[in-house]
Amino acid sequence: MHDSPSPSSGEQAVPTAADPATTAVPRVSVMRSIVRNHRRSIPWIMATSAFVEAVDMLVPILVGIIIDVGIVRGSLAITLLGAAGIFVMRLISTWVWTLMFSASQRARLFERHRLRVAVTGAVLDPRSRPIERPAGEVLSIATSDADKASDIMDMLPWAFPASAVVIGSGVWLAVLDLWLGLATLIGIAVMVLVIRVISPVLSARYDAQQSRAADAAATATDLVHGLRVLQGLGVQSRARTQYRRRSRIALDAALVNARYSGVSSGLTTLVTAAMMAAVVIIAAQRTVAGDMTIGTLIAVVGVARSNMGMLQGLSGIPIWWASMSTSADRVRRLLADLGRTVDDPTLTIGHLATARDERGEARPGERRAGTGGLHLRGVGAGSLQGLDMEVPDGRVIALACADARDADAVVEAVSGRAEHTGVHLGDTEVTSSTRFETRADLLVEPHVVDLFDGTVREQLATRAPASDPTDGSDDSWADAALHAAGADDLLRILPEGYDTRILDRGANLSGGQRQRIALARAVASDAPVLVLQDPTTAVDAVTEQHIAEALVAARRVPDRATLLVTRAPALLREADEVLYVRGGRITARADHQDLMDRDDYREMVRR
Repeated sequence: MHDSPSPSSGEQAVPTAADPATTAVPRVSVMRSIVRNHRRSIPWIMATSAFVEAVDMLVPILVGIIIDVGIVRGSLAITLLGAAGIFVMRLISTWVWTLMFSASQRARLFERHRLRVAVTGAVLDPRSRPIERPAGEVLSIATSDADKASDIMDMLPWAFPASAVVIGSGVWLAVLDLWLGLATLIGIAVMVLVIRVISPVLSARYDAQQSRAADAAATATDLVHGLRVLQGLGVQSRARTQYRRRSRIALDAALVNARYSGVSSGLTTLVTAAMMAAVVIIAAQRTVAGDMTIGTLIAVVGVARSNMGMLQGLSGIPIWWASMSTSADRVRRLLADLGRTVDDPTLTIGHLATARDERGEARPGERRAGTGGLHLRGVGAGSLQGLDMEVPDGRVIALACADARDADAVVEAVSGRAEHTGVHLGDTEVTSSTRFETRADLLVEPHVVDLFDGTVREQLATRAPASDPTDGSDDSWADAALHAAGADDLLRILPEGYDTRILDRGANLSGGQRQRIALARAVASDAPVLVLQDPTTAVDAVTEQHIAEALVAARRVPDRATLLVTRAPALLREADEVLYVRGGRITARADHQDLMDRDDYREMVRR
């Protein structure tokens, strides 16, 4: 039940968004976004809900009338017609309720899906700001909190109509007898006061509970990913103790929240019960005194009972609202940290469903042309001091940094994350706002290896050009990538070759195997400009030499530029030129053998 228009099949609108890395993020409420997204359907959903609730409240009134007019006066026709009328009303009410419930649930499930997709899309989008949050916390927000925030579409269609019907019944009771109306309205006022006092406390408690649960999820995620390391160190019991402690903290927070929720429910139940008792006692006294008929008494008791049921349901709103609003705010804060909003046009389902990663071909099957190389002009990001260097097409350049911070700063600048980088692909500057468009021409493979759940072939095909057959019919492209990464032997070691399943983060591989598969994946992309940071730190010297020779041979082609940020002697030896960086500046440039005459360079390489 999504009301926003979808793009036509013949034309696809490409949404644009301001650069999240440099633009102040507006404070966009997730709850308001959900309601605004269904602003055309919510009125009729609430109207039909009000009709259903009104029928429920009207039935005991009609029963009272039938008793007085039909049964007491002995009119069988009126009794039968009244019973038939109530049956027809109930039938229509049930049909209307079915339509209303179906529409509200479709809206709720759509919003649940939309929020999950938006958060996931923002986390994966390279234009988003980098964040320092545990993976478990992000996962908790993208699933649990996104689900709870969407419950607003479950609450709205019932809470406001039910409240209106309860107030209307109070007015009807006041018309019958002033004291009946006062007893009902006083009960409603007291319940509203209780809700107003308890809601902020519940919101704070629920926020604490979700934070503790996210901490426990983050700990569990880290422990599972590091399982092999923990087993190798023999510290499984310590890991279990750590998780047990975090989980206990989350449990304590949930128990505290449950106690406050129980107090809220108990107080509202007490208020509604006292209200119903007062209404029934007053109505009974009026009936005994002859001021009220038996049918009216039955109608009053039925209305009071319906009121009590609705008020008990409404008493759960503080708990409901606390969970929804807190979860919605957690989603909003995560998106804000990423430099995005829930209404970002590039995070809509329609855009993400049709968006495709640019694989580099100008036309299907055509190889991506070169860019004119990589150029750094006066780069001052991080610890760098006006770094100038050229990585022309057809060349493999190595950058050897005496300080690891300089190496990280170069990779950060080339990635386009620094505000003013001075990094160019040909004539195009790579900045935080253009790195999304330039990623087809530039691939930066950092030192940290990330592999995903899937087969070896799927790992290598992550950035492979679309012209490469990835269905297993021809694996020559994958063979070449593995050879360039010195990983030919993996096909003999892995039980099912390319169809061997790799677990998340390569948990079933050794460090060297993970690194070589990641390197092969980078080579398989055939990116016009490839930047590699320390791609051989997890392999032995013999394998490193083999990788250096094969990698440089694969990348030394006329329209491909390669930058190796490394201290590995084998890679430095095979590179066409080595640039030595010390103190944030290039202090020497030559081939590896000539630079080995420098004491500081030689000491750096041998460390």
